Amino acid sequence: MLSRLLHVRHHTAKQAVITAIDLLGQAVSNAAESGVSFPLKRRDQLLDYVLTLMGRDDDDDDGDGYANSNFEFLRTQSFALSACTTLVSVEPKLTIETRNHVMKATLGFFGLPNNPSDIIDPLINNLITLLCAILLTSGEDGRSRAEQLLHILRQIDQYISSSVEHQRRRACIAVYEMLLKFRILCSSGYSGLGSHGSSIHNKQIDRVLHGNFSNLPSAFVLPSRDSLCLGERVMVYLPRCADFNSEVRKVSAQILDLFFSISLSLPRPAGSAISMDIEILYSALSSLEDVIAILKSDASIDQSEVFNRVVSSVCTLLMKDELVATLHGCATAICDKTKQSAEGAIQAVIEFVTKRGNELNETDVSRTTQSLLSATVLVPDKHLRQEILGAISCLAENTNSKVVFNELLDAAGRDIVTKDISRLRGGWPIQDVFYAFSQHTVLSVLFLDHLVSVLNQTLIVKGDSERRDNLSHSVESHIEDEILQAAVLALTAMFRGGGKIGKKAVEQSYAAVLSALTLHLGSCHGLAASGQQEPLRSLLTAFQAFCECVGDLEMGKILIRDGDQRENERWINLIGDLAACISIKRPKEVPTICMILTGALTQHQKLQREAAAAALSEFVRFGDGVGSLLEQIVEAMCRHVSDESPTVRRLCLRGLVQIPPIHILQYATQVLGVIVALLEDPVESVQLTAVLCLLTFFESSPKDAVDPILLNLTVRLRNLQISMNGKMRANAFAAFGALCNYGVGAQRESFIEQVHAALPRLILHVHDDDFSVQQACRYTLRQMVPLMEVESLSSLFSTHYFNSDHRSDYEDFVRDISRQLCQNFPSRTDAYMTSLVQANAIYFSCSMLSLSDDERILAPFCTQVFGILVGKLSRSPDAVVRATCSSALGMLLKCANLVSWRASQVDRVESVRRASQVSEKAIVQE
Repeated sequence: MLSRLLHVRHHTAKQAVITAIDLLGQAVSNAAESGVSFPLKRRDQLLDYVLTLMGRDDDDDDGDGYANSNFEFLRTQSFALSACTTLVSVEPKLTIETRNHVMKATLGFFGLPNNPSDIIDPLINNLITLLCAILLTSGEDGRSRAEQLLHILRQIDQYISSSVEHQRRRACIAVYEMLLKFRILCSSGYSGLGSHGSSIHNKQIDRVLHGNFSNLPSAFVLPSRDSLCLGERVMVYLPRCADFNSEVRKVSAQILDLFFSISLSLPRPAGSAISMDIEILYSALSSLEDVIAILKSDASIDQSEVFNRVVSSVCTLLMKDELVATLHGCATAICDKTKQSAEGAIQAVIEFVTKRGNELNETDVSRTTQSLLSATVLVPDKHLRQEILGAISCLAENTNSKVVFNELLDAAGRDIVTKDISRLRGGWPIQDVFYAFSQHTVLSVLFLDHLVSVLNQTLIVKGDSERRDNLSHSVESHIEDEILQAAVLALTAMFRGGGKIGKKAVEQSYAAVLSALTLHLGSCHGLAASGQQEPLRSLLTAFQAFCECVGDLEMGKILIRDGDQRENERWINLIGDLAACISIKRPKEVPTICMILTGALTQHQKLQREAAAAALSEFVRFGDGVGSLLEQIVEAMCRHVSDESPTVRRLCLRGLVQIPPIHILQYATQVLGVIVALLEDPVESVQLTAVLCLLTFFESSPKDAVDPILLNLTVRLRNLQISMNGKMRANAFAAFGALCNYGVGAQRESFIEQVHAALPRLILHVHDDDFSVQQACRYTLRQMVPLMEVESLSSLFSTHYFNSDHRSDYEDFVRDISRQLCQNFPSRTDAYMTSLVQANAIYFSCSMLSLSDDERILAPFCTQVFGILVGKLSRSPDAVVRATCSSALGMLLKCANLVSWRASQVDRVESVRRASQVSEKAIVQE
């Protein structure tokens, strides 16, 4: 029958139908009271009818929702709420689906306007009564009751934090009324509806509760303290205690008081323990109740003082796990639509962290930091953002700062990857946190140290796989690229935005910061070489900011000039220039920097070792002021000349020969031993550096250090003189010439033998294609003259054709030097010829043969030389070679000393010609 009345349109008719349904529910309730108890089987259907009649018809909807509801429509809704309260108070219990359906249809009434108050106020009272009825007539035990309570409260949260004042007031009153019922329930097991319910509804619910719970043990009826989720709830209502509406402030404080008074009466889960003395808890609760009494009696009291007392009491009353939950949920409270309440939430967080931050473990600190950082991003107001930054700083100062810093860098790294941080409206919030830490007296030093440690951790760069297979570190030990980028940006912010406090922190850690930037410069150049340019740009910006922060303007100019050079040798030279600048401008910092870089030579990343070696190779020049420092640097360099990186080997060697002259005698033997070893390095660039360092070493080395390895050096230099690298040949020849200054001691005779062995090659390379090789050979030949004790050679090396580049002049020089050798060293002619033939030095060989009268060498060598000449004449595509061979052949044929050899060669050629003719004739006849 009722279903046929659902389409009535007039509000009086709707109210009549709703009243009929209400009376039907009351009849069932009265029957139960008289002893005839039975469930209303179609109760859910009747609820659906009521909600349908309560709704607005399409023709009545003017598009403005509740704001323009007419009076009769509001009365209809009030009737409907009363009927719903009646229906939910009878058996059977509400299902979750029905509960949700009723709440979805009714909670929107909290958003109704204030006027007309004579209709709206009763309607809101009916809504609160309905919610209390749903709470009290649902659930089977204490835990399910607590779940019902939390579900309803969470649905109301949107109105608790509403920007509309009367919505916050209504929602707070509703929560307060439900908590009153819940407290009575927890005290006695069942309760009436209190001041907001009618006597009829009270009797109905009393009967239901008594029937459900009177026969159950209290442990079964009561919920646990944990089921109330106090930590979550506190952060919802605590900001309202700072609301500008006095009634909201008062009711919110009462809500907190109810929550904690209920929680203290509830059992804790088995195995858990209250971390504080129960007397302290009750004392804090009493203090909170005193504040409520003040709020009720005097609205003119200083509100900030009242709020501080509320926060202090709440801080004491929260258990440790509840405190953690409160801090985890702080972001929503901080983003409250009311600025005054948002400030109150931030103040509460600071109070909690200051007083009880020592109870938080790393996970708690991490999650709290995440909440505060998310609030920083969400809050647009600059003043509030500054307040949040203060809370984050407080958290870092009173808990584990390293965890806070790591979370900050993680968040920054995510932003770098997912956002264009340079174009964010209002700036990048994370950078504001960087600035806050940089300007904090205590945290500036800690934050800077943390950033330096991040840069100093291992980063595996693409292409740097030399040691990767040998690493025993876990994957977690490697820092992601974006974290490193975030650390660099944080350093830049500290250098530029730290003010006097930040500058003081940087000055105190100058050596550590500069060392970290220097080492990371190597890493970034490795990334740039693989195509990743942004890390290098960011680092150079940070480095430049560092120079500006500490006033090292000259170093800044060096970075501007050469900072973006990509070539390997250029960026290594850049680091050397920076080291030289530091040594001059800040000599007191050099020892500490060198200690750090010496340790960095053991880093797993190749490019960082190279950067450290580049700096140390320059710092060693200025190590004469601290003897122990120089000793440590030299020891480290000697130890790492066997590094896997050729560049590290080169730089360490280059550094060893730059030891100040007053100390070189002390390390001469050690340095020379390293040079000798690297002359046979498998990498040519290292060999070349060894030769160059040997030349440098000879400028100040004592004779006693060279004597023991004189012959060893000679042999190794001769091996390098045949290199295809012109620079290598030139310096090897020059080093051999410098070595002649040491061939005057006990090993003079042995060294002279090496001189004669090297002489043919020197003469040959006087006309080398590389001009630097020519010059080196001429220098070395002049150095040899005193050892050879032939005065005529000295005058020969002063002639114009000795210093000429023309081929004809060289040939004249060869003929003259051949004459001198044959005349002054006839016994060595055989050795000279052997070297010349092996080197295919045709013209020189022919000159020696044409001037020698030693019959023992003429026959064998003439035959070899003649064969080479004939071969080159017939096969060489080079006209100069063929011309030289023709000239040399003419020289042989004209020589009087070779008449017998020439006759035998002619006879041999004639016999070969005759045999060839006979063979050809036979072929023709056939």
